[in-house]
Amino acid sequence: MAQIHIHNLFPVPVMRVEGFLSRRATDDVLAAIRRSPQLKNAQTDLLAHTEVIRPQQNPHYQQLDELAQESLRDFGFLLFGENLNWHIKEMWMNRLSHGGHQVMHSHANSFISGVIYLTDSDESARTVFHNSMGSRQFVFSNQHAQSTTTPYNGERWVASDMRRGDLMLFPSYMLHAVPRNEGGERITIAFNALPERLRSWDYEVRFAGQ
Repeated sequence: MAQIHIHNLFPVPVMRVEGFLSRRATDDVLAAIRRSPQLKNAQTDLLAHTEVIRPQQNPHYQQLDELAQESLRDFGFLLFGENLNWHIKEMWMNRLSHGGHQVMHSHANSFISGVIYLTDSDESARTVFHNSMGSRQFVFSNQHAQSTTTPYNGERWVASDMRRGDLMLFPSYMLHAVPRNEGGERITIAFNALPERLRSWDYEVRFAGQ
């Protein structure tokens, strides 16, 4: 009988760090965030942000930066095959009210992006990752009531298992969004990170850590 082998070529990793923050640490950060000045989103009044700043400018963000280093190193190894030193170059808070949403986007000028969940998310407002449009895809698709979604033809993936205090890391180029929030207030901290350097044979690129 013939032997069949399926190979998963070029998979894209997404890391969940369960219990990244303790309950007490989550409460402390959440209380501080609620007191911070907030800016309305350009697309909707139901989404607000804090100013985008370096972790060194806020003691709570600085602590989060330090806690994330081991996870960044491990996730970075999956992307680049080396235990590199990473630095978070910017952090900010997202506060999504009932009825709000976040449009599909990616994060420029970084390699690893992260989301720290300070509250649980309603099932309607889970982070959704979208398959990059127009790359490595057939021109035609086969989607109808009788077709099955597999890891090889799916157009999106929902981060359905994220809980309060969890951290999620993903490659910054990945398209993602948050659908209309049908539940209570959803608060997260987002950040972008860079490695100390990347080296390829006869050249090396270094990224400033300040």
